[in-house]
Amino acid sequence: MKNLEFNFDEDSFNKLFPFYILIDSDLKIKGFGKSLAKALPLIKLNDDFAASFRVKRPHIESDTFENIVSVFNQLVLIGTTSEDVDLRGQFQEYNGSILFVGSPWFVSMDQVREKKLTLHDFAFHDPLLDLLHVLKTQEITTQELKELLVKINNQKKALDRDQEELNRLSLVASANGNGVLFTKPNGEIIWCNDAYLKLTGFSKEEVIGNTPINLGKCDETTEEELLKMTVPFVNGEPFNVEHLHRRKDNKNFWVRTKGQPILDSDGEVIQYFAMIEDVTEDKKHEEILRIEKEKYSNIIANMNLGLIEVDEDERIVLANNSFCNLSGYSLEELIGKNASSLLLTEDGKKVIKEKNELRVKGITDSYEIQIKNKKGELRHWLVSGAPNYDINGIVTGSIGIHLDITEQKAQEESLYLLSLIAEKNINSVVISDVEGRIEWVNSSFEKMSGYSKEELVGKKPGHLLQGQETNPETVEYLKTQISKGLPFACEIINYSKAGDKYWVKIQGQALYSKKGEIVRFFAIQENISSKKTLENQREELVASLAKTNKELEDYAQIVSHDLKSPLRSIHSLISWIKEDNDKAFSAQTLKYFSMMENKVEKMDRLIEGILTYSKIDKENIAVEKVNTQLIIQSIIEIIHIPKHITVTIKNTLPIINADRYRIQQLFQNIIGNAVNYIEREVGLVEISSEEFDTYYVFAVKDNGVGIAEKNYEKIFNTFQSYTTSEHSTGLGLSIVKKVIETYKGKIWIESEEGVGTTFFIKLNK
Repeated sequence: MKNLEFNFDEDSFNKLFPFYILIDSDLKIKGFGKSLAKALPLIKLNDDFAASFRVKRPHIESDTFENIVSVFNQLVLIGTTSEDVDLRGQFQEYNGSILFVGSPWFVSMDQVREKKLTLHDFAFHDPLLDLLHVLKTQEITTQELKELLVKINNQKKALDRDQEELNRLSLVASANGNGVLFTKPNGEIIWCNDAYLKLTGFSKEEVIGNTPINLGKCDETTEEELLKMTVPFVNGEPFNVEHLHRRKDNKNFWVRTKGQPILDSDGEVIQYFAMIEDVTEDKKHEEILRIEKEKYSNIIANMNLGLIEVDEDERIVLANNSFCNLSGYSLEELIGKNASSLLLTEDGKKVIKEKNELRVKGITDSYEIQIKNKKGELRHWLVSGAPNYDINGIVTGSIGIHLDITEQKAQEESLYLLSLIAEKNINSVVISDVEGRIEWVNSSFEKMSGYSKEELVGKKPGHLLQGQETNPETVEYLKTQISKGLPFACEIINYSKAGDKYWVKIQGQALYSKKGEIVRFFAIQENISSKKTLENQREELVASLAKTNKELEDYAQIVSHDLKSPLRSIHSLISWIKEDNDKAFSAQTLKYFSMMENKVEKMDRLIEGILTYSKIDKENIAVEKVNTQLIIQSIIEIIHIPKHITVTIKNTLPIINADRYRIQQLFQNIIGNAVNYIEREVGLVEISSEEFDTYYVFAVKDNGVGIAEKNYEKIFNTFQSYTTSEHSTGLGLSIVKKVIETYKGKIWIESEEGVGTTFFIKLNK
């Protein structure tokens, strides 16, 4: 302590702890801070401490010297008997007397104003200083602050003359629960209290001579955080920063560091004072609060009920998605608008005016109101309204939760009529109370369940009717909907009194009173056992059809083989006969043999085409990268193209995701079709493609005979052929269309008779 080159007189001590109280062993007040005198003007020197103050926490039997000594070094809360002011701080021993250092505990700005306190009445490190910042330094100018700092620095020069005051300051600083540091202008620490050592885990030898940055900087410390402290430090300015601080064991904790320069008479920094407060728990609470706030915001945004907040002038400041859906307006159309003018009828405006008067008084209630949505439709809403408060507890507007009960209102008004027809309803009808206990059933319900009304009334349907095969998830769904008063619809297995299982379709909902309260639940149950039986039969039929289709497909393969085999034999026999009797037959006979060979080949192609067409959507389709340029070049090389026809590719064709075999089928048939329909002396087929964002369009253009517009759709039908070509089976374009439909594509044509035809094929990327 001898190295501390400062001394504080009573006036300086007042500036650091303006609310202190000095008490002798007889509990007489021997001194108190000037700000305490301002806040409590009735307190006088030599007043009895116990007559003017009482220790509220921690609890002691009475305010005696011994009892007060027992709570030394603890956070205490003391109240006043004549003023509504509480002080919090610590009792310390001082030269056989008791020294209390602390600050007032104000809960609102009104108390601060009532006591006519200003920024000068608080120590700069006092937590209430943050509260007083809202006064915007109305009574303090920059010049006054400089004068105050100069005065403090001038007083510092006199510290050596008052060792007793220095000892008292040291005692208070040492006893402070927060870490306290004094540094040289270069940042070298010259003194710290025990609390700082306890917080950081360092020894005094490791701290003295070091710098706060070297001790506190950790891996997570950002450059921005360092600048917030180092820049004001270098400039001789105060700072208040929250950041991570390193402990000796390299574990980090959150601190709030408040720094204040100590200046000499020339305004030069001669020392720096800093207080380090552990705010780790506060940070945890802030994070929890942030998470809960996000969770609350998400809940509000996605809740099924419509929610809005309005200010005191009924301007909408917040609305969730459900409210937008209820009203028909978008969020942009709602925010800033007057809710009454936008939504309410004249009668509704009168109701809201009365409700706003209740909100100002802090009253919450629920009510029904008629509104008009964006479409101009009149709707009935059930509204639960409550006042909205700011952090000071002042009403700033209202918050309302809205439920559209238009349908419920209509049902309520029709309840009497429903009660007349319910008894004669062919379906079962049941009405239960808010707890779900049966109040009434119609005769159809009795007949279906096998129970009499006497056996059903007062019971819950589930307890009597649900059994082993009843789906638990459906039961839970019903419980949830009913508990929330929401409509419900489901299918469930019930059991009659005789134990017979039957399926029912249940539809029900809550019935509301005019006050918006649930008074009944109404449900209709339809016996759908026969329907369920038909559904099962249908599923069995679908499975049977799938099996039959598979068998038919297998049969088609067998038939194809059996048909093609004799055709090949016939073709071979004709060829052998011609070879063996080449000179014996006349030209006419040879012509007949050639016609027979052509018919056999056409029959073979027809069978192959039918099989191809039938299998297009039956087989699994592989997905791979298919180079359509290579595919089409290969097709040009393998198909029969007469010498007078030229097939060209105009541009580089794309690579698509498809089945290679299917794409080859598609283009082979469409190019073959184009070739077959050219009867000119010089034929031309051009193939091109164009790329779009999500698809390609291929074009196959020929200068053939063209197609009449009335036949545009017919040409894609099976066995439709408009050429005399011996190679045509009438299935080519049918196969093309089926392949394209498999890939969810599209095909269309542009044609002019006598000029030519262009086929356009759209395939997704």
